[in-house]
Amino acid sequence: MSTTNLQGLDKLDRKILSSLLSNGRESIANLSRNIGLSRTAVAERISRLEKTGIIKGYTAQIRVEKDDRPASSYLLISCEKGKKNNVTEALKELPEVRVTSIVGGAYDIIVLIEAPDLQSIHTLCNEIESFNGIESLNNTVVLHEPIRR
Repeated sequence: MSTTNLQGLDKLDRKILSSLLSNGRESIANLSRNIGLSRTAVAERISRLEKTGIIKGYTAQIRVEKDDRPASSYLLISCEKGKKNNVTEALKELPEVRVTSIVGGAYDIIVLIEAPDLQSIHTLCNEIESFNGIESLNNTVVLHEPIRR
C-alpha cells in the first residue's frame, strides 16, 4: 500500500493522526483507550502510517507533496444556535485542521486547513460541510503567504 495523502485514510487512522498531532508522544495505551481499538491494532496502524510516509516523524508531521508547501484554506463557518462546541469537537477529528478560532461577527468559527492540493481541500470542505450543526460554510483559498512565521 503506498498511500501518499490523507484522502485514502479511514476515520480511525485520521483519529490516530489527530491525536499524535496534538501530542506526538502519546502512548499506544492511551491512543488505544481514546480510539477504542486494541493496543496491537493501534500499533499496526501507526506502523503502516510510518511505512507509507504519512507520518514523517515525531512531532507527527503529515507528509505533504509539492515541496512541503500544502494548499491552505480558511473556512468561515456559521453554526446553528448552540452547536459551536459540537462543530469544534467534530473538527478535532481531522488532521488537516491546523487552527480553529471561535469568533464574533458574521461567522462563528474560522478554521485553517492544509492539504496536499486543492482537490483535497475541495473534498475536505464537502466532508466538513455535512457536519451536524453547520448552517453555512464559505471557503477562502490562500493564494500566497508573504509572511509565515
